[in-house]
Amino acid sequence: MKTQEDQWMPCPQIETKYPGLAYLCPLNELIVAKKRDSLHNLFGNNIIGYTIYNGQGQKVFLAVQRKETKKEIKIFNSYGNEVIHMQRRAFCLNKILVWTPPGRFVGSVHSKCLRVFIKNYKGDVLKIKPRGIFCCARDIFSEGERIGEVATRKCLHSIKSDVSVVFPFELDVELKSILLGACFLIGY
Repeated sequence: MKTQEDQWMPCPQIETKYPGLAYLCPLNELIVAKKRDSLHNLFGNNIIGYTIYNGQGQKVFLAVQRKETKKEIKIFNSYGNEVIHMQRRAFCLNKILVWTPPGRFVGSVHSKCLRVFIKNYKGDVLKIKPRGIFCCARDIFSEGERIGEVATRKCLHSIKSDVSVVFPFELDVELKSILLGACFLIGY
């Protein structure tokens, strides 16, 4: 019997210039869990596996990070196509560069003094600020207006934590994919 966590989100039939990101169009929430799926086994044992869910608990993407370098994160859809590529530079671990589809740079995420800045290739910037010193939730701002949040949810009985990001439905899919990069920078 399949549980909700075992089900993949059906691919929306939406026209977009980024077909691999059609999954992001109807969403306003993503949850990144450091959890291996059986499909992660295709990449071998020397990886860290992440499963990315929508707000209803359906799988949207799988992410893979090599244990030895931890510099690149590759995100795949249910068909096994790489749809987002993220990279941390060796000299700058507080910054993630995002390409989607792989090969087309769309933006970056970088942290500075507890704040996180999202910048797309056009120069648009979102800011992520913590609510308090010890708070696990951070607010996302666009031009001074709060538009969403990034939150870390630690499980009480394990060292596992999930990172969720909530954003407006109408947010551009490029910015949604860059916010997914912010989840990795903040939570992992």
